[in-house]
Amino acid sequence: MTPVSHAVPLRADCIADSAGGLTFDVSATGAADTAHLVLRHREGPEEVTLPLAPATKGRLRAALPSSVSLLEGHWDAYASVTEEESDHRVASGAMDVHPHASRVPYETRQGNLSVECRLPASPSGARGTAPSATMDPHSPARSALPSC
Repeated sequence: MTPVSHAVPLRADCIADSAGGLTFDVSATGAADTAHLVLRHREGPEEVTLPLAPATKGRLRAALPSSVSLLEGHWDAYASVTEEESDHRVASGAMDVHPHASRVPYETRQGNLSVECRLPASPSGARGTAPSATMDPHSPARSALPSC
């Protein structure tokens, strides 16, 4: 196994489907069998650990299916690809985002990858909660995106 250099941060490309599932493709070589991606909620102790499996040469893939329930809010992405190193923030790569998905990956001001999860708005407002304010990650006003 070749050690992973973190002089260049780990970078993840994201694909979101209309059902709310996300796929993360992380650029990393020399990964251990225990490589994983961790999503940590910014405002609480909750986290979701997803295994990273080899996808193509130099790429690892983790999938967050729409069946996995996430609390509403912002989740920051971290990855561990070697047994010797702990979780590192993941930089944002290319994103293919469905604009109406309930989970939307975005890049923070620092260039790190995060996921915004929001409750879908009901037409009648029967839930008794207002949906969170969001911005399209492809909006020209990228500086107005939430930051860590």
